[in-house]
Amino acid sequence: MISEIDINDWDKQDPIPLYSVPNKSYVQVGDETLFFDHIDGMYSFCMNAANEVVHIAAFTVVVPLKRKDV
Repeated sequence: MISEIDINDWDKQDPIPLYSVPNKSYVQVGDETLFFDHIDGMYSFCMNAANEVVHIAAFTVVVPLKRKDV
C-alpha cells in the first residue's frame, strides 16, 4: 500500500496524537511514513513501507499527511 505513494504528492499537517488521526490515513513518525489503519486498545495497527505491521502507542505524536490538491 504505502510503496505506491509518492511522498511529494502529500502535505504535512500539524503534529497531533495518533488517536486524533482519522482511520486509514498516512502519517509520519520521525522520518518513517506509515499507513495508519486503526487504534486497537492502547496501540495502533499500522503498516510500514515493507508492508510489515507496526504497533505504535495511540498517544504518540505523529504528522498526518494530506494529499495535495491537483
